[in-house]
This record gives sequence, C-alpha cells and structure tokens, in this order.
Amino acid sequence: MVTEEDVWRTAFIIAEQYGPEGVAFAHRMAESFEIGGKVEEHRTWVSIMTKVEELVQDEDIPSRAN
Repeated sequence: MVTEEDVWRTAFIIAEQYGPEGVAFAHRMAESFEIGGKVEEHRTWVSIMTKVEELVQDEDIPSRAN
C-alpha cells in the first residue's frame, strides 16, 4: 500500500529531476497504468502528477525562500 508520504516523496524527486516536464512524465505513467487496467496504480500516479504540478508551480513564486 502506498502512503501519502510515499506519494509526496516521489513527487519531490520527479519535480527536482524533471522540473515542469515532470508533470508530463507523471501523466504518461498514470496513463500507462490506466491502459493496463491497474486502477489503484493509476490513482496513485494521478495524485503524484497533481503534486508535481503543485511543486513546480510553487517554484515560480518569487517570495519563496530558496
């Protein structure tokens, strides 16, 4: 079972390694599991994709401390 912590950890790694392109990467992963009929894995990757999107958008906020 995948925990929320696992999902965030994965999202952070993807955002760090791929930046904004990480959203498309996570989308492709979610899509592949959907095509394969793996419902739970699809939901997990949709959640990861959403979190990656949030993380890379947050980086564009000028007031955020680095």
